[in-house]
Amino acid sequence: MLITFDLDGVLQQNPFGKGVFPEVCGKIGETLVSREGLTVDEAAKTVMTMIRDEAKRRLTSRDYVGAYDWDDIVLVAAKAAGSPARFDVEQLVVKYCTPDYIFPYPYAFEVLSELSGLGVRLAVVTNGFYKYQNPVMEGIGLRHFFPDFITPEMVGTVKPFSGIFQAAIKGEYSLRLHVGDTIIHDVWGAQMSGFDPIWMVKERDLPEHILTLAPWERPHRPEIRPVIAKAFDADLHPGAYPDVTADDCRPAYVITDLREILAVVEYAKEAVA
Repeated sequence: MLITFDLDGVLQQNPFGKGVFPEVCGKIGETLVSREGLTVDEAAKTVMTMIRDEAKRRLTSRDYVGAYDWDDIVLVAAKAAGSPARFDVEQLVVKYCTPDYIFPYPYAFEVLSELSGLGVRLAVVTNGFYKYQNPVMEGIGLRHFFPDFITPEMVGTVKPFSGIFQAAIKGEYSLRLHVGDTIIHDVWGAQMSGFDPIWMVKERDLPEHILTLAPWERPHRPEIRPVIAKAFDADLHPGAYPDVTADDCRPAYVITDLREILAVVEYAKEAVA
């Protein structure tokens, strides 16, 4: 059995939201404060919008790998703002790899340990560049579980496209599962690549009665459709993938807790036995 994992929102909290981007936006924003009279908060929000818009522009133009190159995106935003500030985003990630900014998700270590003990082959498939993701995984003590760590700059493509998933396959596996939290990248992408998608969602996003069902029962309930549609619309830029609709994004399993992966593994094994 092969199980591939997304990282952010599944196994780890990265430092971008609370550490890296606030520092970047604050320093670039200083130019907008002095030149345009914006408040510090207004300037920081403006810069963050510029960063997001540049990532979206790259997705629209099908520069999919470039859409996750935060060093270059931040440089473009700084130049557009007329700011002299320059950054090494990798070093900022390292700087903020402290318990105040990064942490493993609940039960990540225990679940990965048990899966490894069962002989399951584990691999990372992430859209984050290795230089941004590896320091976080090292910092939270999960890196050693993943001999294979597949990132866009390594293979020249990103999720949801098949190439990045296929790069994780080494050998024949009767079962291939992918765990992720994004409905386009991790659910649709995995499904189109021959993996059974395990969609991780927040407990608060599911109707209470759905929570009482098994992970393999939840995707078949009609109440899951609006949850999928909401997640689809919340994607950074769903228009970048014109071939997919929310109706195409049907997970094989829905979980709210990493421990539920262990039940999925047993169920999936029995299904192919």
